[in-house]
Amino acid sequence: MARIGIVTCSNCTQDTNCAAVVCLADMRKRQGFFERYRPHVALDLVGIINCAGCPTLAAPEKILRKVRAVAEFKLDALHFSYCMTALCPFLDMYKKAVKKEYPELEMVFGTHKPLEKKEFQAQVGELLCPSISVPRAMTDLIKEGR
Repeated sequence: MARIGIVTCSNCTQDTNCAAVVCLADMRKRQGFFERYRPHVALDLVGIINCAGCPTLAAPEKILRKVRAVAEFKLDALHFSYCMTALCPFLDMYKKAVKKEYPELEMVFGTHKPLEKKEFQAQVGELLCPSISVPRAMTDLIKEGR
């Protein structure tokens, strides 16, 4: 059995109402970054956490409070969602802080199969700062097949 945790972007989960539907679907189907696990090994999702929010340069350790919520339960791997890998300017600092605190924990930088990064960044930017009067959510993009 592979015990997995997932870290999602706080901005995406909070401000665009993303429920990690695509991340979880690819985990169930063993697609994207979950193809790495052998077919006969059961995947046990220990938990999903969202990042601690943009910590500024002064507090990259802020992520450790969030990671501890799943890491203390014998994780084999911690997946950083595609939104984290495509959008987070603090990802390298998070990686270093987590590695220092949990040196044995495998970190995987991705969940579902990615869209083209610049296109994804533009789409999420529009969700976070809409130019239209009726804000849209991540669900709208998923249903549109983007």
